[in-house]
Amino acid sequence: MNPEQEWIERLRQGDGSALSKLMDRYGNDVYRTAILLIKDRHLAEDISQEAFLAAFQKIRQFRGQGSLRAWLLRITVNLCRSKMRLAAWKRLLYRDMTDDAIPSTEPGPEQAAARLSLMSDIQQLPYKYRVVIVLYYYQELTIKEIAAALGESEGTVKSKLSRGRTLLRSKLEEGDGVDGATI
Repeated sequence: MNPEQEWIERLRQGDGSALSKLMDRYGNDVYRTAILLIKDRHLAEDISQEAFLAAFQKIRQFRGQGSLRAWLLRITVNLCRSKMRLAAWKRLLYRDMTDDAIPSTEPGPEQAAARLSLMSDIQQLPYKYRVVIVLYYYQELTIKEIAAALGESEGTVKSKLSRGRTLLRSKLEEGDGVDGATI
């Protein structure tokens, strides 16, 4: 039995220590997805906690079709969507992202500035394109995994990914984005 299957079984038995291991393994992925989708560090932390709590409470609904990671990311995406639907949240949606909102792992101020600029451009995309770009490029999910996570067909995911790339590329070529960045 692989570690992921063991965690699932332990979670189904109500073992909280398995949840801790799950959080250690996938916490950064869940948090990064939330912050890239909603643009607010504090709300992303709350959503991350809610996602793991929901996973713990609903582990029996996990059918094993796809990875546990993809299922957690689907929970995260759905929580982000529900937060964004609130009327009060819409006022916060366009707030400028602060420099410390997304931790940079790249060395040097030029790379960090380019990364923040590209992320800012991504965050300006419509949500339906932004979510597939985040899951594909930042979480490295396959088209099939994204389709399962979003409950959409693979063709729809491919179309959204293509359209999102086109929008982002045109934004970069107009000079609004990072020079030399490619998608």
